[in-house]
Amino acid sequence: MNVSTPSTSRRMLTLLKTSLEVAVGLLVVGVVFCVVANVFGRFVLNYSYAWAEELSRVLFIWLVLLGAGLGSIDREHVAVSFFKDKAPAPLKKLFSLLSIAIIYVVCVCILMGFWDQVSGFTSATPMLKIPGTVLYSAMPVMAVLTLIANSLALYHLLRGQPQ
Repeated sequence: MNVSTPSTSRRMLTLLKTSLEVAVGLLVVGVVFCVVANVFGRFVLNYSYAWAEELSRVLFIWLVLLGAGLGSIDREHVAVSFFKDKAPAPLKKLFSLLSIAIIYVVCVCILMGFWDQVSGFTSATPMLKIPGTVLYSAMPVMAVLTLIANSLALYHLLRGQPQ
């Protein structure tokens, strides 16, 4: 049986990050297109495209939540680290473990809440009929990406490696 090597894991993480960056970029293009189309329609044609407003909202939700997951993987989220930076080394590790534990709890709550939210869910967007589950699926995707990032942070913390 072939065991995953660190270079294989690193390649998989790089592939995941690159895929997310491409997806986020395409979502930005989609949102910009929808907004520009709607602005053009309103101010030039004196007609508002309902589909553009609805689609831009759905794309923007996915954009924000995939971006949050990507930010988690890249460790680029805003953090208040004043007390952690001033603390001695053992306390820094404790603060890091506490932070990781809180993030795990929040992600698990998001996943459990998603399941409760969509079980028996039959709603769709009014104009494009996009199922509500597609719209709300952005949350568990973000939670899973954050769990991956959090697991990597825990791994590096326990190994004593810089993050």
